[in-house]
Amino acid sequence: MIPSITIRCPSCNARIKAPLQLIGQWRACPGCACRFVVQPRVPEEEGPVLVGEERAPEFAARGSGRY
Repeated sequence: MIPSITIRCPSCNARIKAPLQLIGQWRACPGCACRFVVQPRVPEEEGPVLVGEERAPEFAARGSGRY
C-alpha cells in the first residue's frame, strides 16, 4: 500500500487523499480544478491548546481589567 495523506482543497474544501510523493508539488483539485501545492497540515483535532482556558470567564466576571 502506498503511504498517503489527506489534504483539503483551499477553494472548495474537498477532502483529497494524496500519495506522500506529491508533497511540495502543484496539483489540481479533482472536484473544482483549483491548483495548489500539496502540503501536510496539522490535524484539526490536534491543534494548539490554550493553557488556563477554563479561568478566562472568571477574570471577565470580576471586571477588574487586570490579570
